[in-house]
Amino acid sequence: MSIVVFGASGNIGSNIRKEALSRGRRVTAVTRSTDIEPEEGLTLHKADIADVGEVAKIVAGHDAVISAYSPGLRRHSAEDAAELIRDAHASLLAGVKQAGVRRIIIVGGVGSLEASPGVDVVDSDFYPAEHKAHTLRNREILRSLKRGEHDLDWTYVSPPLSIKAGERTGTFRLGEDRLLRNEAGESSISEADFAIAILDELEKGQFIGRRFTAAY
Repeated sequence: MSIVVFGASGNIGSNIRKEALSRGRRVTAVTRSTDIEPEEGLTLHKADIADVGEVAKIVAGHDAVISAYSPGLRRHSAEDAAELIRDAHASLLAGVKQAGVRRIIIVGGVGSLEASPGVDVVDSDFYPAEHKAHTLRNREILRSLKRGEHDLDWTYVSPPLSIKAGERTGTFRLGEDRLLRNEAGESSISEADFAIAILDELEKGQFIGRRFTAAY
């Protein structure tokens, strides 16, 4: 299986890239920089995800696409990040369709998960106001997928409230639209285990046309 990973040098994207390579997949890593060390099975591309033609050219001939794109939230305001997210995903979805590749997994945000019945995380009292603009944009991408606006075999995956570097355990729970918490009320997963969940989904296709989440 050949996979294109957008955002392949980021925290989540790098773990997806490494997990895919460890499973013997051929990976085309697309980044804004060239700071990834070459290795067997890996092809590197420095490209702009907001260029439809460039996206189509890169993904053509591959079996699947995984996007872990992030505009770099520390470098942009929430409002600017929201516009970058909108433009990047519009280009990504159009480019993948143009290339004739049907399978795509999009790593989105936690904000569209349901924190309590009828209330999404982004609309809850505990969600930081400074993150709302780009979080709402990510939620709209999910909603557009659910409305059937993109003729693709899509899966959208949301992390829990906390995702950071940590142990690769292979032990976690899967859910769909509800925020997952453990008995202590914590909602977390390591980036390595989150990558396992994403590659498992690529291989099993359990959530095609749906969203899922993974947490301890």
